[in-house]
Order: sequence, then C-alpha cells, then structure tokens
Amino acid sequence: MENMRTDETMGGTMKRLAQGLLITAFGLSLASSARAFTPQMPFAYPAGTGINGTVHDLGTSHNEMSYAGMPKDNLQRICIFCHAPHSTYKLSPANGGPGAGVGSGLQAPDAFDYLPLWNHQLTGNFAAYTMYQNGPGAPTKGPHASQAIQNGMTPGGTSLLCLSCHDGSVAINAYGNSSQLPYSVNNGGPTIDPQYQIGKDNYLGNHHPIGFDYDAVQAVDTEIRSADTAQMGAAGPVRNHLYGPGNTKMECGSCHAVHNKGNTGETLLWRSDASSHLCLTCHDKGTDPGTATP
Repeated sequence: MENMRTDETMGGTMKRLAQGLLITAFGLSLASSARAFTPQMPFAYPAGTGINGTVHDLGTSHNEMSYAGMPKDNLQRICIFCHAPHSTYKLSPANGGPGAGVGSGLQAPDAFDYLPLWNHQLTGNFAAYTMYQNGPGAPTKGPHASQAIQNGMTPGGTSLLCLSCHDGSVAINAYGNSSQLPYSVNNGGPTIDPQYQIGKDNYLGNHHPIGFDYDAVQAVDTEIRSADTAQMGAAGPVRNHLYGPGNTKMECGSCHAVHNKGNTGETLLWRSDASSHLCLTCHDKGTDPGTATP
C-alpha cells in the first residue's frame, strides 16, 4: 500500500509538472505571437534584403503592421497585392494601349502611364489631389520661393500606384479582376491604417512635393544639388531615382525603395535619414554626405 501511494504521489507530481510545462510553452507561444503583431520602430527587417517580412509584405501577418490582407491569400503570396503575371491593367490608348475591346484586363485611365503588370485596384482620386502648399507668407519670387509650386506638380503614374493604397480610398487587398483565376481575385478587407495614410481626402498639401521636374527646380533654387552629382549613398546618383522621360520627375519612389532592395536605410528609404543624410542628399543646407556615409 505504501508503494502504491508513493507511485500515485509521483504520478501526480509528474502530471502537474507536465501541465506546468505545457502552460509555460503556451504562454511563450502567445508572447511570441504578440511580438509578431507589435509594431516596432525602427522596423526589424534588414534593409536591402527584399520585401519578405517588411511592411509591404501584405500576404502574411508578420509585417509588424496592424494590417494584412483579410481574408488572407490562400497561397500566402506577396507580389499578388500589387502585381500579377497575367491579365493585369492595360494602358489607355493615349499611353500606347490597345483600346477598349482589345485584349483582356481592365483599361487604366490616361493618368496611369506606368503599369508594371499592375494588379491592385487603382485609386479613383487621381485627378483631384491638392498638392504641396507652404502658405501665403512664403516668397513667390526668387530662389527661396518653392520652385516645385512655381513649376507645378502632378503625381506621376508611379506615385499614383502608391497612392492607390496610401490615400486610404481602396482596400489594401482589392486586387485582381474577372479576367483572372478566381483565387487571384480578392476585393475585401481593410484600407490602410490612418497613421500610414498619405493623401487622405485627396490632400497632399502637407507632404513633401512630388510630381515636379527636378531639373527645372534645381536650375533656379541655389540650394538644390544636381541630380547627376548628388548621391543616394550606395544606391547611386539621384538621377537614377527620378522618373519619366529623361529621368527628371521626383516621385514617391525617388526616396522610397518599395521592394527593400538595393537600399541601405530604414523605412524602405534608399538611404538612411540618420543625421538627415537623406534630406541633405538633395537639399544643399549642410555638408554633402556624399557616398562615404549611410
């Protein structure tokens, strides 16, 4: 009888120990999951390593942001949210497209003159953005006047693609069209969170100007560096990051490496803004960081 009681006691102790280990493991699992959903600044993904695990990795919940495609893509794809291999948007006739009734896929409006196999629903607000404004007290003549305002700004096709998500008017996983396979079509889910919205309510007045001719601005503003000599660190000259014919237009992608490739900076920037390196790349208001710094 004494041996039986000893065995029962030992058995009970082992059972409680196993339960404790399971509870501990479950708690650690929850803590790990919580960390995966908790935004961190700066974001933990290494710069220059690619899109996986970054804030633009919308196919999974490990992008450290408070949004992901809902419902999730059944293949946990990443590229599908912006690009697809077949039946994507086609250019309008004004941009070399075939016209209505020819080919598959939806025809984009004329404003969208750059469609790299684009699959995300386009913003409908493309014609109505209020561009950068610095107020009636700003100079209107001479080099200290905002030359972007003086020369005019219109978001280029590449920036309009960014705004399709970032202006908050379209769900982040509103992608695909009826010409695609059913599992490549998903028109539900949330829009981008307010803290990441740029161009909300069609207003870009308090954001860095885009859609202007960099060379025209630099020709007048004595505190803007040449696009051919100013260097984005290891990412090469600013000229390589401008858009349109002749690479002259400043757009969203001029500062941001949206796929996290070839960049050396945080928050998908082409170069780090530590010590304002990114700002001082173009703006001659301090020592030119050159290529020796991040």
